[in-house]
Amino acid sequence: MNNSTLLTAGRNMLLAALVLFAGSALAQNVEKKDSVSTIPAEVASILKPACMTCHSNEGRDKPKAKVNFSVWEQYSPMEKKLLASSITDEVKKGSMPPKRFLESHPESALTESQINQIVAWCDSLKAKP
Repeated sequence: MNNSTLLTAGRNMLLAALVLFAGSALAQNVEKKDSVSTIPAEVASILKPACMTCHSNEGRDKPKAKVNFSVWEQYSPMEKKLLASSITDEVKKGSMPPKRFLESHPESALTESQINQIVAWCDSLKAKP
């Protein structure tokens, strides 16, 4: 192999690496700009004790299969909208957290103010294009 061939191969490898790096950086930048994909800190502080015991990677299989806040960032915008509707329905009805869970974790009961914060967050998700 002559020097010219080696130089061309090296340039092609460098170009491929740059394309991969730029694509990765662009994908990360797009994800950061997606405001639908972040849970506001005040909402997360409510969800953690009241919901994430079951609805997270550390939770039981059935609840986390319905919604897993540990992987919230991986849900598509449409999935988030559908989950937001379900979350709104459940907290408004008082079905979540379940009464059986609250018997052993009474501190996790949602106040009216917390329910309103969750519903407002869910409404903001449903309003996104």
